[in-house]
Amino acid sequence: MICAYCNSKTGGWREGLLAAFREFHPQVLPFSTTQELVTLAQRTLLDMVVIPAEGTAGREIALGAKAKAVPSLMVVPVIVWHKDPDPEIAQQILSSNIDDMVTGEATDITAHARLRLALRRSWRDLDVNPSSRLPGPTTIERVLQERIHSKECFAVCYADLDDFKAYNDYYGYFYGDKVIKMTSRVVRDSVFEHQPNGFVGHIGGDDFVFVIDPSKAKKVCQTIIARFEAEIGLCYVQRDRRNGYIISKNRRGVPESFPLMNISIAVVVDRGGMFTHVGEISHMVADLKKYVKTIPGSNYVFERRGKY
Repeated sequence: MICAYCNSKTGGWREGLLAAFREFHPQVLPFSTTQELVTLAQRTLLDMVVIPAEGTAGREIALGAKAKAVPSLMVVPVIVWHKDPDPEIAQQILSSNIDDMVTGEATDITAHARLRLALRRSWRDLDVNPSSRLPGPTTIERVLQERIHSKECFAVCYADLDDFKAYNDYYGYFYGDKVIKMTSRVVRDSVFEHQPNGFVGHIGGDDFVFVIDPSKAKKVCQTIIARFEAEIGLCYVQRDRRNGYIISKNRRGVPESFPLMNISIAVVVDRGGMFTHVGEISHMVADLKKYVKTIPGSNYVFERRGKY
């Protein structure tokens, strides 16, 4: 975790930040001006910017507003940490372009907790896929690692679309995004219908992961395929739907006939203690996915081999 803080104020702010983020093993980098902050943002991926403040906080408010206007800092949370703002100053801070305000001394444990909440919220928001609103790779990895450590039985199901790139190239990103949203809805609704406490994540593009009880995996996969097949035809114009294919360039730039999209699902089951880290699951799923995509139509396949 990397935090930049304005070192124009004394009072143990750096030590306060180190204490607040101790569990994240923080690296705390000082800056004095907007340009120094921009330079830091260009050299490293900042997780947060903290600007300590006292009194009227006019300089700090202006500094935070300038920081948020910099493209490389737009997605980085900028927090003003004020010792004890009166209501008018607090209103000015919260009405500016700054993301949040934390109050209290540098040693205030409540302020520390507020900073940690802001950090976790930022990480969560950055991980959410904007099209599907599903959690992304960071959360997927954490969920899988937690399941592995618990040594419980679970099924990891990797779903992706066959020939999505050809469709996206042919119809354009606007309609491609509609297909992604439809697929995410189908996967999400099917999983939660059969297992309300299941997990659904979006790796990116047309790749989805869901984690469920092994006993429900077959039924969930069948439901996803049935619903996808019922809706995917509506994503094509009537001529292409009637033909059953589109003509688009392949990865070599050569025109090729591509059938209407299908969905392929690779399922790997951990019977408890089978894997030691996420990379092992990822390797098996990737290998199985290649196989299931060679089968015509929409399909799901369970990995029958042992760990390798």
